[in-house]
Amino acid sequence: MLISASSELTEVKTRIRPKALNIGDTVGLCASAGASHDLAEVDGFISVLQGHGFLVKEGKNIRKKLGYFSASDQERATEFMAFILDTNVKAIFFTRGGWGCARILEFLDFDAIRNNPKIIMGFSDICSLLNAITVKTGLTTFHGPNGNASWNEFSWKSIEDLIVKSTVVKYPFPSLDLVEAKPETLVSGKATGELFGGNLTVMTGLLGSTYLPDWAGKILFFEDVLEEPYSIDRMLTQWKLNGVFDKVSGIILCQFRKCVPEEPEWSFTLNEVFQQHFKSLKIPVFSGFALGHVKNKYSVPIGEEVTMDADRFTLQLKEEAVIHENH
Repeated sequence: MLISASSELTEVKTRIRPKALNIGDTVGLCASAGASHDLAEVDGFISVLQGHGFLVKEGKNIRKKLGYFSASDQERATEFMAFILDTNVKAIFFTRGGWGCARILEFLDFDAIRNNPKIIMGFSDICSLLNAITVKTGLTTFHGPNGNASWNEFSWKSIEDLIVKSTVVKYPFPSLDLVEAKPETLVSGKATGELFGGNLTVMTGLLGSTYLPDWAGKILFFEDVLEEPYSIDRMLTQWKLNGVFDKVSGIILCQFRKCVPEEPEWSFTLNEVFQQHFKSLKIPVFSGFALGHVKNKYSVPIGEEVTMDADRFTLQLKEEAVIHENH
């Protein structure tokens, strides 16, 4: 039986880091959100993980379908918690995003997650799970690709540096031919703070809940896909009306893939929306960071202290985000 998370739980400030992932470790593969549209995609992801030297344990729901979910809320929560409690599983990855993680948050046992720290990595809809876990437990989680995303050389190197080699990662701006949206400084400067964020649509759905942090002093990042500029505008306005932009130390706008107007003559461009919302802020803001629903993407740690440079379009960790056994 699952233990329901109390709505009275507050943000945990003590940082917990999981152990680094070693070659030969077992990765648990979850379907905490949407159903896989093509099971060959699941098999392909398993092959990718095995090719990098990991063992894979399949969750009970990764080959199931229930509407646009893989399974019921309780079943998806049970699958996730089973991997949390499985001492043989050293990391939890996800088949895909879609929608559904916010619906299972109330069924998670955050005490058990805190007491069994391990690498949890995903993005898109999974970011609600990542941010909630970091807020409620203090455990560093990882915004990185799901199984239906690109695990190419660029993306894998970022994952490897972050959770396998355990380096104090620096994120330089990559070659311009590797990114879709070019970088732009909206407000000059540097800022340091704990990193939180993810998909703008998904994160907006958590506003007003206890699953997001106190934004004072945080570095906030957003990415999105297939949203028109007016929709992006509406969501950013909600964040502004909630006072978040007055509290954070800096903002990073990542890759917003295919976020173009259907009727350009009746719309602002995405860049114009960004200018309207961020140009007048007194904190550093830049766009075009290599993260999101794109081929070449960085993986970043949720909850870790970072320094951003809006003029050089860079990000740098203060410390390693995972620990090695011999540390």
